[in-house]
Amino acid sequence: MRVTATTLALSLTTAALATSQPAEPLPGIVEDAQRLDQPTAEERFDALTGLLDERGLTYELQTFPNPRADKVGPAEGRNLVVTIGDGERDIVVGAHFDAAPLEDGSLSHGMVDNASSVAMLARLAETLAGESLNHRLRILFFDLEELQLLGSAHYVGTPDAERVAAMVNLDINGYGDTVIYGPASNDGNTEVYDALERVCQAGGHDCIEFDQFPNSDDRSFQAAGIPNISMAVLESNEASQMHALMHAGPGNPPPDGPPPPIFTIIHTPNDTADHLDAAGMTLAYEVALGLVRELDRSQ
Repeated sequence: MRVTATTLALSLTTAALATSQPAEPLPGIVEDAQRLDQPTAEERFDALTGLLDERGLTYELQTFPNPRADKVGPAEGRNLVVTIGDGERDIVVGAHFDAAPLEDGSLSHGMVDNASSVAMLARLAETLAGESLNHRLRILFFDLEELQLLGSAHYVGTPDAERVAAMVNLDINGYGDTVIYGPASNDGNTEVYDALERVCQAGGHDCIEFDQFPNSDDRSFQAAGIPNISMAVLESNEASQMHALMHAGPGNPPPDGPPPPIFTIIHTPNDTADHLDAAGMTLAYEVALGLVRELDRSQ
C-alpha cells in the first residue's frame, strides 16, 4: 500500500468511512453469479437481465458493433446501464459480464472472470438505489471486454463520458481475503487511489496496490483521461505472489515455482463456480461500496 495518504485521511473516523459489516456473507451471492454460467453469449445476457429484473433494477440498453464479428463473437455488443440519482457529475462502477472465448470456440464458464463481480455489482446497485447521493451513479455491465475492451471503449466514446468524475472497475472478485488494485503507474488517479486507501484503513482490510495490473475496462477510461481504478480480491499468499510476478524486471526476477492459481483459472475451462467464495465476494462488495460512498463525498 502507498504511504501518501494525507493527514486528513488519518483524522477521519472509521464510522464515517466504513461500510456496514455483515454478520455473515451476503446470502445467495454465489448463486446469483452461477446464473450466468450459460453456454452462449445470448443466454448469459438473458440471465443477467433476469437477475436485474428480479432485483427491481431498471436498465438502459446500449448496443454497439463488434468489428471482430467475422472472427469471434456476436455482430453486436450490448452494455447495460443502471442509473441512480441525478447529480451533475457521474461516478461509474463497472464490471464486464461476457465470458472469454476458448480455443475450441466455446465459452469459458466465466465465474471468477467475471460473473462474481457482476453479482456483487447488482447488489451494490440495489443498496445504493436507496441512498441520497451527490453524484449521478451509473452502474455499467460491460459486454465484450474479452474482445479488447469493446464495451467500455464504446461507452467512453459517447457524450455521457464527459460527465464522469471517476470510474471504479471490478474484475476477478470470486474469492480471497485481500484486495488488490491498480495500475498505480497511470497518471491522474491520485484522488481515487487515496479514497480507496482511506476505505481500506477505516475498514481494517488488507489491500495491496499494484503499479502493474492486468488489463480490464479501466484502461478505456484511462485512455479517455478519466480518473479510474481497478480492483479485485485474492487470497493473501496468491496476492503477494501475483504482485511479485507482475513487478518482475531487471534486478527483480520473477518468483520461482508455478504461476498464481488465478492464471490457471481465468480464460480456461477451469473457471467454474466451485472457485467462488461468498466471503471473498462480500469483501469485494464492502470495499467497493465504501469506495463509491467515499468518492461521492470527496469528489
